[in-house]
Amino acid sequence: MTFVDISQGWYDGMPSYEASWYPEFSSHPVMTPASDPSGVGRTFTELHLFPHNGTHIESGYHFFQDGKKIDEVPLETFIGPAVVADLSHKQDLDPVTGDDLEKAVGEVWQEGHRLLIRTDHPERHLGDPDYWATAAYLTPEAADWIVEHRASLVGMDCITEKPGPGDSPVHRRLLGAGVPILENIRNLHLISKREVHLVALPVLVSGVEAAPTRALVFEDWPSA
Repeated sequence: MTFVDISQGWYDGMPSYEASWYPEFSSHPVMTPASDPSGVGRTFTELHLFPHNGTHIESGYHFFQDGKKIDEVPLETFIGPAVVADLSHKQDLDPVTGDDLEKAVGEVWQEGHRLLIRTDHPERHLGDPDYWATAAYLTPEAADWIVEHRASLVGMDCITEKPGPGDSPVHRRLLGAGVPILENIRNLHLISKREVHLVALPVLVSGVEAAPTRALVFEDWPSA
């Protein structure tokens, strides 16, 4: 099967959102071959991993205390048919609107599909210190389109909210309607088809709002 890895990984020194409370990713050796007391020569590493830095999925609990935690979202939500909305013409700080989504995928969209929004922002800016400050972003009207068309999940290679202060209306609209958000993806330009199959599995962590995710797009998923 042909597939594309659309995940952003974690690595020491990766850009972190510029907020005093926002943790940076780091890895620390707990044991090296030289320090292994047993003489076996093992390596053990501790990860200080904040899921919102790399590719992750957010559930309703992120904004709503009565929302589903990431381990409570049905597993089938993260696996299934998806449609790629090619909005690669979007430039820095361009809004993604409901009309944009309708023009990009409306003719092939089916209720229950997963939506992947392509702007190619990571291909231009991933690794830049101002990565989050320069991205295209979803508008509340785009969130309305996603909810009204009953998407199972939405992923994007831009950012969810307009940069700057705000009360996160897009997060609230999507998560409040039970639509998980797959953030910080990349490589959508490597996908040659508009209708694909998504496998995006968050790490099984109990009682939290988000979890790291390895996300793959399959272009030739076998039919039943």
